[in-house]
Amino acid sequence: MKILPNGCSCTEVWVSPENWQSTTAKASLKKNWYVQCDFFDPNFKEKYPKGFPFRKKLNKFKTLEDRKAAAKLLLEEIPKLFQEQGFNPITKQYMIEKVPESSFQERYLTEICPETPFTVALRLAHESIKVADSTYKDIKYMLAKFIPAAEHLKFDSLQIAEVKRKHIRFTLDYLEKTEESFSAHKFNKYRGYLSTLFKEIIEFEAIESDIVLDIKKRIHETKIRETLSEEDRIKVNAHLKQNFPDFWRFTILFFHSGGRITELLNLKVEDVNLEQQKYRVLVKKGKQYKWTDRVIKDVALDLWIKCLYGSSSSDYVFSVGLKPGSTKIRREQINRRWKTHVKDKLGITADFYSLKHINLDEITAMLSMQDAAKMAGHKTISMVQKHYAIGEEERQFERLRTLQNKFA
Repeated sequence: MKILPNGCSCTEVWVSPENWQSTTAKASLKKNWYVQCDFFDPNFKEKYPKGFPFRKKLNKFKTLEDRKAAAKLLLEEIPKLFQEQGFNPITKQYMIEKVPESSFQERYLTEICPETPFTVALRLAHESIKVADSTYKDIKYMLAKFIPAAEHLKFDSLQIAEVKRKHIRFTLDYLEKTEESFSAHKFNKYRGYLSTLFKEIIEFEAIESDIVLDIKKRIHETKIRETLSEEDRIKVNAHLKQNFPDFWRFTILFFHSGGRITELLNLKVEDVNLEQQKYRVLVKKGKQYKWTDRVIKDVALDLWIKCLYGSSSSDYVFSVGLKPGSTKIRREQINRRWKTHVKDKLGITADFYSLKHINLDEITAMLSMQDAAKMAGHKTISMVQKHYAIGEEERQFERLRTLQNKFA
């Protein structure tokens, strides 16, 4: 029993369910979560002989992580509310200094402010950011790894304003030690995603600077993406065309597009102009959304015409079954088809996205790196030069080798 001002007292604060700290089962979200203690006031001894049950429900928080974070915060703040502020939950009065009861729960756990717990602030920032769907999912995946690591290191009790560079670094180092697949590349990816969240938190004036950027990037080996050989391309083309014609059409059009899988899956019939041989896509990079025109090559025009046959203007070009329809499908379906129909059946090891690399490299060889960048929708040649023009170095060697600049 804790002695409080004005002759009052209270029991220790406890949480229901009892296994709230260790549970990982989503089924536990169906249980009634709350934090409680019993408050005793001598003036209300007859009315509440067993104490007044002071309870704060947590069911409004929809994830286990948020409920755990809320419970931890309330375990710390309720005793302060009684001891330091002299709050009496029976009379609803503050005997020392009046502070709105909701200030330690509602604001800190539902809004980003300097006092918001570290991991809660990360989740709220994730909910708030405006990024491409794929990036949003990637950050969600990162948080599913990062937050448990931060909790293990006891950093989740820190207020976001108290978080320093070392806390981020220690958490990333912990992941590196405990996760077998954690690499320098993943370290840099997580660093970038965390920086995105910290920039969002800055917007709410909860912190002053993006401390994540002060963490140095890891040096990692850049691997050349494996691509299909000429023999593999012939094999894949014949196999898909004969057995899976709809997926074959999508594969060929993706190859010639120079764009992203999600751009084609988001594409609607009304955004395709066959007469001008263009289609329009909404490019989402960071917080910038911009409509951009993509070229329809002569070599792919007939397939575009077949893909649009019998469609309505509001249809997605590649819906269920990769045919026009009203439902947008997920990009995971394309990778799944490639694995099932190509990798597993033909023994091909290159992934679907390597088709983009092949196309942009061939455009670089036949036209220029600037044309390849235009095809991919890039403003500069840097991405093509660094990632896509995989054969350019060899071509450059060949050009230099055969150069006939005689001395005399």
